[in-house]
Amino acid sequence: MADALGSGGQRRNAMPIEFKEGGSGYTLGVEEELHIVDATTGELVQKIEEIMGRLPDELCEFVSYELFQSVMEIKTPPCATAAEAERHLRELRGRVGSWAAACEASLASAGTHPFSRYRDQKVTDQERYKRVVQTLRWVAQREVIFGQHVHVAVPGPEECIIAHNRLAEQTPLLLALSANSPFWQGFDTGFESSRVKIFETFPRAGLPPAFPDYEAFEGYVDLMVESGAMEDYTYCWWDVRPHAKIGTIELRVLDSQTSLKYTTSLTALTQCLVANILEEVGPQVPYNRELALENKWRASRHGMNATFYDAQERTSVPARELARDLVERLRPHAQDLGCEHELEGVLDIVEGGTGSQRQREIYERSGDFLEVVAFLIEGTRPALAEEQT
Repeated sequence: MADALGSGGQRRNAMPIEFKEGGSGYTLGVEEELHIVDATTGELVQKIEEIMGRLPDELCEFVSYELFQSVMEIKTPPCATAAEAERHLRELRGRVGSWAAACEASLASAGTHPFSRYRDQKVTDQERYKRVVQTLRWVAQREVIFGQHVHVAVPGPEECIIAHNRLAEQTPLLLALSANSPFWQGFDTGFESSRVKIFETFPRAGLPPAFPDYEAFEGYVDLMVESGAMEDYTYCWWDVRPHAKIGTIELRVLDSQTSLKYTTSLTALTQCLVANILEEVGPQVPYNRELALENKWRASRHGMNATFYDAQERTSVPARELARDLVERLRPHAQDLGCEHELEGVLDIVEGGTGSQRQREIYERSGDFLEVVAFLIEGTRPALAEEQT
């Protein structure tokens, strides 16, 4: 791989990036980026500082700032199962939502806000975020988007790269299942996931390079740091990335989900995929990034109505068929990981519709984006999360 090579095709000596070994249990963590909206107008509102200032100490560890003051991230501790992650997220959505209400705001979850303007958002007053906006300007200023990230612990660095390549291959289907951002800036984009198209304008975003080994990843990071492009690997904003500091492979392609049940199902699917990837026997090779790019485009445009091309079989396969087959293939891993029920929820997305489809149904019925925001607020509340699915 050229990024990791010096002149003459000789591999450069990469500076080691210490990988914290995550063990063999595939423990996981989930992060959700949420909207902070005005309880009356439904507009994004700059209240992260007010809410964070009121949170009890025991909650602060699991709530984070993001690039804009109208965005909040909640995150679980390391969890053994998807069900355990769901319990933490349910508590966080509920308790943090109550503190938001005390600040005359509500929490909502989707990949984009239907109508608030990015030019009205204020950057969070932290050095990293101010530096990102100063460097990227308009590209960063537009990035009022919301994702779900899933971390899965892996045994070591080489296993992480195997998971990196194979999980990147699966991102088109994972994106299609998670699609939940049809609207942006007050119009229908025509995409099921407009969020990923907005984010792909960032440097080092989108589908990652296909690394042959962990040293190649280290070499890439060395080159980008040496060139002044970034400070460390956390400025690689790919759809999938190794997260060496905590010993995980991190899936970042998913839109934030309104339904907590959908969040949990996509978490279980990711955990089972990583287990399946690392327990397969046979040679491991970098993925076909060019084909994955084409399939990802189809996923962002058409969601679960997409058809993906399979180069090995030389045929096109509907996304719904691929999803059903994948759930069936992963059932043994779900049994081992204690997430059979949660994995089964993927079929509810296939049959019942993605978040993006739900949002469009609301808008087509009402013709009012405020109705869509009301739907997102209600669906994000823990007591109603299961009823919305």
